[in-house]
Amino acid sequence: MTRRENALQPRAALEQIGRYHPGRKTPGKIKLSSNENPLGSSPVALKAIQNALGGLARYPNGSAPQLRSALADRFGVSCDEVLVGNGSDELMMLAAGAYVDPGTNAVIGEHTFSQYEFVTRLFGGEVRVAAMPDGCFNLEAMRQRVDGHTRLLFLCNPNNPTGRYIPERDLTEFLERLPKHVLVVLDEAYSEYAEAPDFPQGVSLLRRFANLVVLRTYSKIYGLAGLRVGYGFAHPEVIETLARVKQPFTVGNLGQAGALAALEDNDFIKRSLETNSAGKRYMYAELQRLRLSFYPTEANFLCIQLTASAEIAFEVLQYHGVTVRALGSFGLPHALRITVGTAEQNQMVVAGLEDLQRRME
Repeated sequence: MTRRENALQPRAALEQIGRYHPGRKTPGKIKLSSNENPLGSSPVALKAIQNALGGLARYPNGSAPQLRSALADRFGVSCDEVLVGNGSDELMMLAAGAYVDPGTNAVIGEHTFSQYEFVTRLFGGEVRVAAMPDGCFNLEAMRQRVDGHTRLLFLCNPNNPTGRYIPERDLTEFLERLPKHVLVVLDEAYSEYAEAPDFPQGVSLLRRFANLVVLRTYSKIYGLAGLRVGYGFAHPEVIETLARVKQPFTVGNLGQAGALAALEDNDFIKRSLETNSAGKRYMYAELQRLRLSFYPTEANFLCIQLTASAEIAFEVLQYHGVTVRALGSFGLPHALRITVGTAEQNQMVVAGLEDLQRRME
């Protein structure tokens, strides 16, 4: 971006920000690039949304009191420890808007969700990156990048796009050693899918760590990505700080109604978990048969490492009817992220990977 006299002048921070590139969707192809629920949406939520259509002439209650109360009851916290937003992305933006200034910094992992870097740079902050060997967060390397000007540290557990996770003991020890002036943003967008016995539940750590905010979403397990409803937990003082930079009506009436109903749809959640678990077992076995390298995952997607470029693999899999996520933008030019789908969809992926191997021989 060049600056010319007498021309419109965007903020200097924008010079370091590129446009977001979402997972591609091709007409007629099965979309397995954005980790959406392959079963669709909670039917209970859909019914609640239909019932709420008559209220669209009214502004929503921006504080979402019913939804916050239900979330508080579900997770064993108080209402003043809950904040609802336009997807968990908005809550990340609020954290940066509340704590990041030019001259401050945030610490992130090398291969993780791009929004962490985006929201930090948007408010003029420096981004400090720690390497992620084997797709895992190197917590000690992240801690070493913290200084007196660090305001935020982002962790995604399980991590997008690698699917790796931070065990409870490691996370707790890390939080104990981290300076208290650093707010840890723990993104648990995929946590409902985690099966590891030592996978931590961030909400249980709030009583011990006042510098922690835990984010979750309705976009994955509940199949409501199109509604854009996320939520977060933190100490009341942190929630109050975030709320001060929040716009008033970011979660609409339909979103609140659908999210409130989906929270109680245990049958849909159960089916979603069973589908994901069975799909993971199938994909693990097939990838091992094909001798393809991949990370074990605690999420609803797999990160596969290839000898071919990810863009070539993307095109081959498109030929077999599915779109996947090439991970060049995550710093992984030879890797794909593939949503675990239905049995039929997973078979289509395997057929595409078999074809890719034949072409590379």
